[in-house]
Amino acid sequence: PLQMEIESMFSVFIVLSLCLSVAFAFAPHPSEFHHATRLHAADAQSANDDLRARAEKLRREVEELEAKVRKERRPASTASTPVVSKKTYTALDDSEWTVQYRFASDPQIKDDADGNDQIKLKYYSGKVAIKLKSDGYTDIVDDEEVKGITYYKFWGWDEEVSQEDGLKYLLFSADVKLPADDNNPGTERFYFQARVEQDGRSKEISLADGKVTVKRDIEPPGGFWGVLSGKGILAQFRVCGDFVCRPR
Repeated sequence: PLQMEIESMFSVFIVLSLCLSVAFAFAPHPSEFHHATRLHAADAQSANDDLRARAEKLRREVEELEAKVRKERRPASTASTPVVSKKTYTALDDSEWTVQYRFASDPQIKDDADGNDQIKLKYYSGKVAIKLKSDGYTDIVDDEEVKGITYYKFWGWDEEVSQEDGLKYLLFSADVKLPADDNNPGTERFYFQARVEQDGRSKEISLADGKVTVKRDIEPPGGFWGVLSGKGILAQFRVCGDFVCRPR
């Protein structure tokens, strides 16, 4: 409706401008009409001034309406672009994180003394979203970007202070189903560890230096355990990949 009003007033403005032009074109000129009376000249001048004033008034009204239309359209264009705020946490309880990972089912094995080739590893990469619940359990929130493997279950999470460096670390684990062509087909448990960092002013929490580990038996000295086998008793966590955590 406002646009139609502007177009209508603009049409009137054009008509008045044409009328004003015609009036000037046929106005009496002193050199040609010496016999015209002063009263008639005054009336003609008054009519011209009136047309000019009306045309100027319409021009100002059209400009004001156009400015109003531009002002009303501006918020609509900015509102169409939503502002996405950054998600932050000051505590791990009930926080949600996107875990971007890359790991294999075995740790990287270096060449032995005989020059034998290392085991060919198959790496899996993707994203999985988890929630660290306040009761200590971990839920899978989104696994649509998981490829090649299946996360059966995420186990409970914990925040611990390392005795080695005195820093805080987030720990959780997950049961993962590996494909048949993997070196370790079937279900394997992987352990995730990331350093917990907290800003001194904002108290915002971030997770850094994420490592994925897998538990493997320690090789016995001399290649055998003797009569009493220690397999399954002595084991260590070996790094098999890494991950990055970002607030979801």
